[in-house]
Amino acid sequence: MTDKKDATDRPKLLLIDGSSYIFRAFYALPPLSNSQGTPTNATLGFTNMLLKVIKDFTPQLLVVVFDAKGPSFRSELYAEYKANRPAMPERLSPQIPHIKKIVEGLNIAMLEKEGFEADDLIGTIAVEAARQDHQVQIITGDKDLFQVITRDITAFDTMKDKSFGIKEVKDRFGVEPEQLVDLLALTGDSIDNIPGVPGIGQKTATVLIQEFGSLENLLDNLDKVSKANIKERLSTHADQARLSKQLATIDTHVPLDYRLENFAYTGEVREDLKETLKGLEFTKLLRELTVAEKHETSYEVITTEADLDQVLSDISSTDACAISVEPLGFNPLQKAMLGIVVALVPYKAWYIPLASTPGGSSSLSKDLVLKRLKPHLENNSIKKSAYDIKRTDILLRHEGIVTGGWDTDVMIASYLLNPTRHDHTLDILAEEYLDHRMVPRQDVMGSGQKAVAPEDLPTDRIGPLACEACDVSLRLSHILAPKLEQGGFLALYRDIELPLAAVLAAMEMTGVKVDLSLLAALSSDFEITLTHLMDEIHDLAGESFNINSPKQLSEILFTKLELPVVKRTKTGISTDEEVLKKLAANHPLPDKIIRYRGLSKRKSTYVDSLPGLVNPKTGRIHTSFNQTVTATGRLSSSDPNLQNIPIRTDEGKRIRDAFVPEEGWSMLSADYAQIELRILAHISRDETLTAAFQKGEDVHRRTAAEIYGVAPEKVDELMRREAKVINFGVIYGMSAFGLAKELGVDTKVAQAYIEEYFLKHNGVKSYIDHIIQEAQTKGFVTTLFNRRRYLPEINSANRPLRQFAERTAVNTPIQGTAADLIKIAMIRIHRRLRDEGFSTKMILQVHDELVFEAPDGECEPVSTLIREEMEGVMELSVPLKVAITQGKTWGQAHT
Repeated sequence: MTDKKDATDRPKLLLIDGSSYIFRAFYALPPLSNSQGTPTNATLGFTNMLLKVIKDFTPQLLVVVFDAKGPSFRSELYAEYKANRPAMPERLSPQIPHIKKIVEGLNIAMLEKEGFEADDLIGTIAVEAARQDHQVQIITGDKDLFQVITRDITAFDTMKDKSFGIKEVKDRFGVEPEQLVDLLALTGDSIDNIPGVPGIGQKTATVLIQEFGSLENLLDNLDKVSKANIKERLSTHADQARLSKQLATIDTHVPLDYRLENFAYTGEVREDLKETLKGLEFTKLLRELTVAEKHETSYEVITTEADLDQVLSDISSTDACAISVEPLGFNPLQKAMLGIVVALVPYKAWYIPLASTPGGSSSLSKDLVLKRLKPHLENNSIKKSAYDIKRTDILLRHEGIVTGGWDTDVMIASYLLNPTRHDHTLDILAEEYLDHRMVPRQDVMGSGQKAVAPEDLPTDRIGPLACEACDVSLRLSHILAPKLEQGGFLALYRDIELPLAAVLAAMEMTGVKVDLSLLAALSSDFEITLTHLMDEIHDLAGESFNINSPKQLSEILFTKLELPVVKRTKTGISTDEEVLKKLAANHPLPDKIIRYRGLSKRKSTYVDSLPGLVNPKTGRIHTSFNQTVTATGRLSSSDPNLQNIPIRTDEGKRIRDAFVPEEGWSMLSADYAQIELRILAHISRDETLTAAFQKGEDVHRRTAAEIYGVAPEKVDELMRREAKVINFGVIYGMSAFGLAKELGVDTKVAQAYIEEYFLKHNGVKSYIDHIIQEAQTKGFVTTLFNRRRYLPEINSANRPLRQFAERTAVNTPIQGTAADLIKIAMIRIHRRLRDEGFSTKMILQVHDELVFEAPDGECEPVSTLIREEMEGVMELSVPLKVAITQGKTWGQAHT
């Protein structure tokens, strides 16, 4: 007989308890879904866990074992075996096929067998592999498998990051691995519903097995058991103990047709894995696990006038192309181009440098290139594609080129196809739709403090990057444009989103002027106020402390002042604003903290930050308006975000007063009045709500009169404010609990308000019921302009998730339609201002408000134009109303 080989020389077999992994993954991650509503959390978690195990253990042989459908032989022995286990969670069962497809796609052997559990298959293979001199590692969290542990077979629990050999089993259970079944025969197992012997626990069972060695020997020598009560229990339940051992014993002789070499793991993946990962929208895994398709590309840097002539000739003979611009430097205020890229056919692109770079040898001047390109770029008959048309348009407009023929923006197209996805970046879209993995920019340009500006790289390094981006944009346009038509989004794209990009580009280029001296004064005033607040807070606390430290604040509020604990988080007692508002009823300190935090945030976010965002060339701030961020279709703004300046606070108004027009100009603010409630009246056909708007009544006063049972003239301001909360609360699906919290009333009172509202507005109630039912059937809801929002959690068994999806289903058609209407109004106003020769510029959009900068002499006619377009943007069953105000600051105009 030969000696055992050294462990490092023996083949390593990894046996993974797949069923155990599935449940662990499911409960480890929060509910996740792809855009079509397919649950994915268990699939993602399982795959990540599987890949980590492979990386950590580098096996030569690998097999994942699953429980087969149906009962095992143990159920024939004992009908109650595992009968106490709940049914598989609703969101887990549809994930099992995807998990198995991923295992297959990773070229990993997979086993299951009817009538047997995964443990039996694992035990059988482990014992046979050890007999054939393999080193066996079982990956499981199930202690039942510990019974097959030997010096050649070990187990590893990835959740505890702990390996179990013979010693670890003995240390934990006090018996040898093969004696674990004897232990379970006595103690039973509540998880698997193995009965065991009533009244015998772990400690007693361990002592008995240590003394007698096995269950059989124990039952054969009951007269030697010293304690009478234990002896009686064993005698009475001897047959039950024997049955329990049968149930607990892993069958290591399952008839399986396999050879160990069939479990060889090479790390290669199957081609169909791509489609599985793409369908699940596992983009990161797709990037890591699959090899992108390789194509021969022709990316050329144009450096001579002769080469440029050939490019221009090719452009002249085409009717479609993609263009891309390479920006100069990292400074977003710079708005200059390093180069421009053109692509006419897939896998081919030309990079034309506009500025010199290290090692560059171009004989072309920027002026020459732009002069020659300009007529082609402005030619409407050549349809042009790009990734982020707005950004491209702005950079070209800075060079005096007003691009014509814009056709496909692949970023916007991706957004319309799936507005709930968070990432519409070009590299992600390339992988999802083209199976193409772009060269990471950081690989060429570096990142963080080591990042190199594009203009500091040689042309032969930046050129291919720029060409690839343009080529990918062209290829994506060929795929995404047809998808827009197939999905019914073409009108939404052509009539709203595409023309809006040009409007936003003009708004961003115009920017808004700020009064730097006023901001400086505000900063000083806010600092003085903050200092006073700090002193007041320290006086109320009876000591100085760091107000910005949640830990120190918590000690003051809950230890020193002994205020009641409202909410706890993973890191300790919460001191968030919601908590502070509740505590304010008990002590004056929390209210001061709220005031301090709010003012401090407004000072840092706006007052102190805005001056640094002023473009030195224009003297204005140029915020970015984002079309592809919010799932509702609303625009957002960034760098800076001008949509979050508080409206109702005095500080917010003072900050808005820092936004000013040029000398001799004024600010105009055009704000839709209750547009979402008017849209609700239209789509719900609620007679009461419709009549109120048609008669020009104060709808909040009308609602207050209905709910409180008083005449409209008897409604006071408090009642009207509460009615307003109720009116808008309905749109956002507010529950009685939420309404009670908002109004500061008892939940039963809030519920009575809601019930009374629906009695008077049965059309609204019908709409809510109908739209939720429609969402449950289709999995999505749409606006009046067919903007779609997917709701993957609408049928979830998880109540909070389902309720959130229901609220979203109710609100999206209303809020999304409001967003569409204001976008259409923006397009029409912009067009009329240009066509009718006005100098007035639209400069800001904040939810339902448009802000204009107008010469004083144009304010009156422009106000008429704005009102016509905003109120006439669409014919609804109720009139749209716009409030237009004027002032010498944004704050004055907004009042």
